[in-house]
Amino acid sequence: MKTTDLTPVEIHNKIYYKRDDYYTPYGKENVNGGKTRQAICLFRELKDEIKNKYNGGVVTGSSVNSPQAPIIAAVAQDFGFKCVIGVGGTTPKTIDTHHMMRLSRHYGADIENVAGHGYTVAIDSGLKKKVISKKGYMLIKFGNSAATNPESIFDSVANQVENIPDKLDNLVIAVGSGIQFAGIIKGIEKFKKKVKRIIGVTFVDRSKKIDEYLNQFSNLESGFKKFQDYEMYKTPLPYSKSVWEDVGNGFIDDIYEGKAHKWMRENIDTTKEKTLFWSIGRRLTAEQVDKLYK
Repeated sequence: MKTTDLTPVEIHNKIYYKRDDYYTPYGKENVNGGKTRQAICLFRELKDEIKNKYNGGVVTGSSVNSPQAPIIAAVAQDFGFKCVIGVGGTTPKTIDTHHMMRLSRHYGADIENVAGHGYTVAIDSGLKKKVISKKGYMLIKFGNSAATNPESIFDSVANQVENIPDKLDNLVIAVGSGIQFAGIIKGIEKFKKKVKRIIGVTFVDRSKKIDEYLNQFSNLESGFKKFQDYEMYKTPLPYSKSVWEDVGNGFIDDIYEGKAHKWMRENIDTTKEKTLFWSIGRRLTAEQVDKLYK
């Protein structure tokens, strides 16, 4: 599937679902979704630079449970680049207990514990000292690339808004870093969709960062002066808790989207209000990873 192809919209139990988790360029049982599309678009822009200036390699920092690590590893492998995943607060004995790390190794990445804990600042600092200074690889961070490569990061998301319904009462989106969320809001403006409520469900309120992204669009592009207001709600459920939600033809991601979908069921009357749930992507289960890893 090309990065420009539109993923479908389905209806289950009167709820619309934007199935960006159907973006599966490496096959159904591999990494998928909007973040994979972003990574592919980003690597296309950076491939010559990575090859010629960064010794043909990339590094990224990640929590041991994040899907970002295997996504970067898979795309790096696809482009023929070496890849190092930096993590914190783990040991060689415990790293393989995390299936996102096993999946990253399946895609050819090396995994290095570079910090005493899993905070982003410490991991990035450890990567620079222990990996980048020695190997000269490029640091891949979606947040940094949002400023330097906005077309890859935001437009690849915004363009997917084209085939959602023109009028909605509610658009519900699970929010991690806020990059996908901001890209979708950009797409709402680009395609002139009428949405009464744009709702993000998150672990950490990313409104400040989202507003920075939206202001960035306004400054860079004429015509994008005012974006639609949005709402942000924090889930009371801990990040590590899996919430399995069956949308009618299978389960969506259990960490991010399961919690957002549960919030939607409990707070919105989807039988009376036209509602779309945006499925950004799906982490593979431990069982699916084991089938690949073996």
